[in-house]
Amino acid sequence: HRSYMTWLLLLVVYDLAFKPDGSQLIIAAGLRVLVYDTADGAIIQPLKGHKDIVYCVAYAKDGKRFASGSADKSIIIWTSKLEGILKYTHNDSIQCVAYNPVTHQLASCSTGDFGLWSPERDVLIKRWPRPLKWEYFRSLLPDVSITMCPTCFKMFHSEDYELLVLQHNCCPYCRRPIDEPN
Repeated sequence: HRSYMTWLLLLVVYDLAFKPDGSQLIIAAGLRVLVYDTADGAIIQPLKGHKDIVYCVAYAKDGKRFASGSADKSIIIWTSKLEGILKYTHNDSIQCVAYNPVTHQLASCSTGDFGLWSPERDVLIKRWPRPLKWEYFRSLLPDVSITMCPTCFKMFHSEDYELLVLQHNCCPYCRRPIDEPN
């Protein structure tokens, strides 16, 4: 018990969620999902399955399953018996997962797309956002305009960004080619 608690202190915890009945706590820490008993704080089991940092976890409202999402671009759906029953992937690192409390659909979101998984149909429906358009933002300082890269979503000073794009024909941060503004 103490070795896992010491181990947990050395890891970054990105997310946690209680089982709806309050009996368990799941924690996204490092490459693992840790399952704790909330009555005594003892670790029930560290779950292996992801190959990179686990960023997010969520329990279904009925408590029969939970999901974890990772930088390895995968979602794992786990049973209440702590068995991984399904694994699916996105195009980028997973940022968040959430269960619909009524239909038990699982929504998962990466940096580039999102998906809906339905347990009734055991199907994943992926949707991609429309290509982003150029947007200009105004900072709180009235004389400084900022813009956002449509690929990596980083904010830059507008004049510096446009000059670098013209010089290199790509975003100065992610190095992806920039399309002409719409």
